[in-house]
Amino acid sequence: MPPQSQSDCKLSPRACELPTCGTTESNLLRCSAGKAVYYCRASRLSAADSSGTLTASYQAADRERHTKGCNALKNTRMAYAKEDKTLRKYRDPIWELHEPLRDWDIMLEVFGGPGGHVDSVKEALYHLLEMLRLSRSDNTGLRDTVPGLYIRLNMDQAAYDFMKWYATTDKCYWNIDTTPYLDVKNADILEDPLDIWIVWPGPSISLAHVAAVLLIKVRILLGLQAAQNATRAFKGTIPAEIIEIIRSHLVGRIVASSRPDILLGSPEKLADLIQRVKKQVRLLYESINRYNPHFSYLIQDEPYPEAEGALVALGHALKRDNLASWAETPGAFEIIRALGAEF
Repeated sequence: MPPQSQSDCKLSPRACELPTCGTTESNLLRCSAGKAVYYCRASRLSAADSSGTLTASYQAADRERHTKGCNALKNTRMAYAKEDKTLRKYRDPIWELHEPLRDWDIMLEVFGGPGGHVDSVKEALYHLLEMLRLSRSDNTGLRDTVPGLYIRLNMDQAAYDFMKWYATTDKCYWNIDTTPYLDVKNADILEDPLDIWIVWPGPSISLAHVAAVLLIKVRILLGLQAAQNATRAFKGTIPAEIIEIIRSHLVGRIVASSRPDILLGSPEKLADLIQRVKKQVRLLYESINRYNPHFSYLIQDEPYPEAEGALVALGHALKRDNLASWAETPGAFEIIRALGAEF
């Protein structure tokens, strides 16, 4: 199925689930059974409408639509809680997880599509991180899906730290619980790509991670270009302080907080940084293209030339782990199309 239009591909904020309401006020209450949807706090109390007639709460009014999915979630959560309690009795790392694999391809095929509720993405990320802690060796490859979820939540720095830990930590230490785990924090997100991400063939590394690093660099590039355009458009028309605020918003929280010098730098310095990030984007794209030239077609659901089955399967796996985060980044596909046209 082709991805939605860019304007439709974004996460929905927490909101009252009643279709006729949809308020995003801060005092929403979560359904206590399925623990997935929210309703207005005030709506839990009976209230009189304009005619003086008592009306049911919004959750009660939505019961017919809500009940089936809620009961399914409730039963699934109960089964999960039971298994979780059993697994946490083990003090030693769980080295292998094999039994669920026959179902995982189906689960992951429909997992993580563009759009949806932000709370769903947060919970999916939480569960994947917990599963990784349960089995740090990660023979099932869950680590490939994690960065995309971080990016969808605008946690690019956490995604980059996560991937850099795997890129710089020898695999033999992954499952040794006495060694530091995911302890890379606040790595320089503007640094040049690690050799392990751009040199093929190389040590065992996740191609999905390289694609996610590429997306982070694309997001940085888009923000820097927007800031550059704002500087050019508003220079001499509004105070410099206002331009700085606009630039801070456009480059994003990650760059603005980790590298405030970018906001204070000259237009020439910003232009130099844009060229540097462009080079990084090209290096990462070339790395992926050498390993699987079908990535740019598959990530956009475009027709692609005939290819060996293994490469196409790998391309689909890349798409599964990365599509939503790409689709929810306005302008990202355009950059990929431009790069694809050069190869």
